[in-house]
Amino acid sequence: MPKQSVVLLLFGCLSLSACHPDAAEKHPDGPLRLVQRLPDGAYAYVSAAGDTVIPFGRYALCATERFDKVALVLPPGGKWVGIDRLERVLFHPFIFDNGPDYPVEGVIRIVNAAGLIGYADTATGRVVLAPQYEAAFPFEGGRARVGRRCRLVAEGEHSRWDCAAWQSIDHQGRLVPDAAR
Repeated sequence: MPKQSVVLLLFGCLSLSACHPDAAEKHPDGPLRLVQRLPDGAYAYVSAAGDTVIPFGRYALCATERFDKVALVLPPGGKWVGIDRLERVLFHPFIFDNGPDYPVEGVIRIVNAAGLIGYADTATGRVVLAPQYEAAFPFEGGRARVGRRCRLVAEGEHSRWDCAAWQSIDHQGRLVPDAAR
């Protein structure tokens, strides 16, 4: 195989997961790593031993370089999802900047079918705050701003949330006083 045909794609910013049904037992010794095949740009996940665990082309894009327990992937013709090593869908990430949201303080924003926003743990994939907010910002300093009774206002190629009520929450979803600005 030509040296150029497979290269590591140093592209992901998350430690998340994906696999065949028996992959968790087959490769219990560590995370998978993302590789990209140059001729066609297809992605795969391989074990530390070099075994291809998730074949090239299974996902159109992958945003997780190191796949421990959760990975953010884009199925062909589908929407971004967070999956576990058995390739079960754990959540749908909030889309920001044309791709899945960026993890902050160990969590990532997620959305449900109604468009409500919550948060999932990036290490385990567990939903820690179920989608319930019409608007939600990433955590900063242990708190996040969330909104209710919101509408999206277009501003050129971008948009912003206009909400009747804004509050701050902690990582457990408890209301906390707003930080001094």
